[in-house]
Amino acid sequence: MSKEFILNKVKFALKNNPIKTETGTYTDILKPLVAEDKVENYIQAQKLNKAEVIECNEKNIYNEINNILGKEKLQHILIQKSLATDKIKAEQRVYDKSIEDMKDTLFTIECSILEADYGVSNLGVISVVSSKDKPRLLSLITPINIILLKKDNILGNLSEVLKKVKETHPDVLPTNILFIAGPSRTADIEFQVVFGVHGPQKVYILLY
Repeated sequence: MSKEFILNKVKFALKNNPIKTETGTYTDILKPLVAEDKVENYIQAQKLNKAEVIECNEKNIYNEINNILGKEKLQHILIQKSLATDKIKAEQRVYDKSIEDMKDTLFTIECSILEADYGVSNLGVISVVSSKDKPRLLSLITPINIILLKKDNILGNLSEVLKKVKETHPDVLPTNILFIAGPSRTADIEFQVVFGVHGPQKVYILLY
């Protein structure tokens, strides 16, 4: 049976039996923590997730980053390439190579800095689409994580975020879409909450 014969059969079947498509629906059943203000609701939800939220403007972002680095006594950071700048007062290691090429230092750095793509208001969660500029491990590998998030990129719920991701990646969805709700934690052992088991122990959100 030839390839052409099979394809013709498929075309004939699709013409006579078109595939029905369904339009997805989403109902947000979560009540807002505060008034219908996406940003304020996000801040309150993220605080419940044990992240430290710092509001600032675009001009003083690097001052806030340096304040955090001084507070935590950090001298080395892992950073996404597009954020690297001499305005940050620390030795910067740009995450722009494979794990194999960076493994000698990758697991010794205590803090990472990256830009979030979106915030989920009703959950207090940030969304990061992994890419060459923002590898998946950038938000997971260090004990302390500093995340930049634009207020304009805070959306109401998870459905809105996924819709935006699909719009910006119309052909093929990203390999990884990360949703991060503050520091990593688990209570698997004797119901005692422990931070930093699967990711950072501390998360700072710089909201601008």
